[in-house]
Amino acid sequence: MTFNEIRQLRPRRFTEECALISVYFTMNRIKDSWFLNYISAPGGAWQELRMLKDKIDQRFYIGKKEKRADLVLQKDDIESLFYIAEAKEFFRLVMAELKKIDQSLESMFDRIKTLKGTEVKPIYSYIIGIDTTNLNGEFLRDAVQAESDYVKKTISKLPPVNGGRVCILVYWVGNKTEYSLIFSDDFHQGFADMFSKIFL
Repeated sequence: MTFNEIRQLRPRRFTEECALISVYFTMNRIKDSWFLNYISAPGGAWQELRMLKDKIDQRFYIGKKEKRADLVLQKDDIESLFYIAEAKEFFRLVMAELKKIDQSLESMFDRIKTLKGTEVKPIYSYIIGIDTTNLNGEFLRDAVQAESDYVKKTISKLPPVNGGRVCILVYWVGNKTEYSLIFSDDFHQGFADMFSKIFL
């Protein structure tokens, strides 16, 4: 199946898997060229971490018992950035498991730092898929706004992490995927501008 054929597929409803893959395609293929280190949709079992090191694609095993993120992407041509993300259907699910999720993101970054052996910077992210299937007009806007308001009230109250946090809301408007970005107060402005160019 070609990339263009995959883009034409339409799932019956919007899930966290849809949101995860949408963010990956947007950052890796459609709007930018971030290198894919690791992806694991819920229920997936990808056990390989790939990394560009001195422009060479190196591969490392990730054991089943290791803490993992759902998506890791690398942008070497800027400042050795690593985008490390967890995908959920609602931000309240992130909040219910915040300690566990943040430990997984931090654990993945610690592994990356060790393997890379040079200075690297993390971008910690939550990908939230809002199911707007069959919603139109004000009902669609209300669903997105309710999730956005909750994230905005919460994200800067969370314990600080290296580099701050970004939440990417992903949803359908008609047959098109749309994004909203919400940054913690301590998120680097230059990186916020970069993400805005990719997603908005």
